[in-house]
Amino acid sequence: MLTALLAAAPCHADSPYSLNPKLEWTLLGTGALLDAVSVILVGQVEPFTVDELDRLDVNDINSFDRNGMHPYHDGSVGDVLVATTYLLPLTFLANDDMRRDWRTLGLMWVEANMINLGIDGVVKATVKRPRPYAYDPNAPLDKRTDSSARLSFYSGHTTGAALNCFFAARVFSDYISSKRARIAIWTGAAAIPAVVGYIRVDSGRHFRTDVITGYVVGAAIGYLVPELHRHPSDRLSLEPAAVLGDAGLALNVSF
Repeated sequence: MLTALLAAAPCHADSPYSLNPKLEWTLLGTGALLDAVSVILVGQVEPFTVDELDRLDVNDINSFDRNGMHPYHDGSVGDVLVATTYLLPLTFLANDDMRRDWRTLGLMWVEANMINLGIDGVVKATVKRPRPYAYDPNAPLDKRTDSSARLSFYSGHTTGAALNCFFAARVFSDYISSKRARIAIWTGAAAIPAVVGYIRVDSGRHFRTDVITGYVVGAAIGYLVPELHRHPSDRLSLEPAAVLGDAGLALNVSF
């Protein structure tokens, strides 16, 4: 199936991206493995008992996270905002060049999200960090005794938003030449996951370090997957150069 997709998705001459069977199989295989392991590990996480909740002590939380804790409250704004970021790839269809490359861009997006979801689940199920509302006696007991109450680190909402926003910004930057448009796109890409992270902390669902880590991980994956698919001559590279005398090291950066 992937072979057929690669054959059906030739990039036009001016496309900044190209598909490589070895790279695609590696990314998809890694993502599938991580997702499978994630499902198994998350399914094995046991919920808190009431006795375990009573033994939780906020003083065991580092001061940076403890000082940023908020009482639990319901709210769907963060969920809606994150869901919206998953629709960002549809905006690629507004550009002729990007529309011609839709198979390539779509496969890249799937690879990035598979890897992201897998890493998030594996880390959550391995760390088993209690969410802030697990410490909140006023939070609904059914929430506190759900297995999700052990999956605070790191924020899946924030990492998902960061991945989609940075992926979209990275792709747009490779197809458009307007500097002002790029600045606007990257500003939005940086701001949206930050807002999502703020909402997750404010609602008592995550600690500060949960959303900071989620932001960094999501942004890195969203940026690097397109970077890996750029034509070799356009990628970030380190090359030897004659600087400061007869020898040295220079960073050749292409955007």
